[in-house]
Amino acid sequence: MVRWKTLLVGGVALAAMTGVAAARHHNHKVAVHRLALDAPVAPNAFYLTAWAEGDVTLAFDGAPAPITIKTPALMDDGCRWLATETLTPADATHYAYAYDEQILSCAPGAVPYVMTPRTGVVSIY
Repeated sequence: MVRWKTLLVGGVALAAMTGVAAARHHNHKVAVHRLALDAPVAPNAFYLTAWAEGDVTLAFDGAPAPITIKTPALMDDGCRWLATETLTPADATHYAYAYDEQILSCAPGAVPYVMTPRTGVVSIY
């Protein structure tokens, strides 16, 4: 399991707050949206994802914009990992979702976990 990880849910919240501040500056109406992820989950796999605790909320005005979420973690396999979640607007109510991982470094003798890339869809509510 994860010894230390930084989920970027806080980063998503910060992005949402930045969006709110920018929208107030431009006098646009900001809406808070719930983002629901639909992506396969491999058995016995781990995902360093902003959706680890369920749906994510994000405030933005206007059309959805591309989003990249990076999550670093030191795992029990003795390696430092970086997960990247990429959301690309597909239409007004959906993002195309891609999840990739890379190993940044490993301790001597470490046996890295298997990478678990995946794709899916994020619905905007």
